[in-house]
Amino acid sequence: MKKLFLFMGAFAIATSVSLAQNTSTTSQTGTDNSVTVSQIGEDNKSTIKQNGSMNLGNVQQGGFGEGNIQSNNATAFIDQVGSKNNGTISQRQGLPSGTELSYHRIEQNGRENFANLRSFDGGNSGYVDQDGIKNDARGNQDNSGHYLKIGQTGNFNIAEVDQLGGADNSSYIIQKGNENRAKTWQRGEMNFGRVEQDGIGNLATQVTQDGTFNNLNILQDGNSNTSILNQLGDNHKGTVDILGDGNTTILNQSGMGNISTQNIMGNGNVSLITQN
Repeated sequence: MKKLFLFMGAFAIATSVSLAQNTSTTSQTGTDNSVTVSQIGEDNKSTIKQNGSMNLGNVQQGGFGEGNIQSNNATAFIDQVGSKNNGTISQRQGLPSGTELSYHRIEQNGRENFANLRSFDGGNSGYVDQDGIKNDARGNQDNSGHYLKIGQTGNFNIAEVDQLGGADNSSYIIQKGNENRAKTWQRGEMNFGRVEQDGIGNLATQVTQDGTFNNLNILQDGNSNTSILNQLGDNHKGTVDILGDGNTTILNQSGMGNISTQNIMGNGNVSLITQN
């Protein structure tokens, strides 16, 4: 078992290796930064870098969730530049004997950004990149083979990806601007979802994929646009492309093999598509 910590002050560097071949490295420059690392298992690696003031970095490898199962072969990386940023990575295996590789990374540049990545099984990866003020990013994964990426540039953006109850899903949320919100759920296998928001106050708050081999792409370029999209079943393809302000799109696909493309230019348009 490997437990470490805390460092606070103008500058501190520490590196240590446990008998279980876990490795933890921290680097702090600034004032009142805080780091906590807990490693339970084998061949886990953690790196936390902080430059600024009052940043919080936390890595939990094993020992959380039901059964407090250990983490093996997990890598966590947190890089914080600025003040009052908060980043947490939690990694574990689904079984004590699990050995699948996991990699999760958080990069925060700015002030008061929050990021939390949790993986309840091995074989998953996740990335968060935040540049701005008070952005919020969260990712949850279980089983294996999932990939998620959240990129936030601006202020007060909120993004969440849930990849629970399936395997081998990929989800991207890219937000540029202020006060955009997006949340995706992936419950099946081999689904792909991408949400891109560029502007102010855009909403993509209900994006659900429950099935296999579904594909979904959403682009909101403007302000105060709303998209609600659901894919239930297999082999669906959905595309939403919005350029303008105050538009609303709703897409519901069920069954198998439906295809929908919605292109909206202008303001105040409403599009409702249902495919069974």
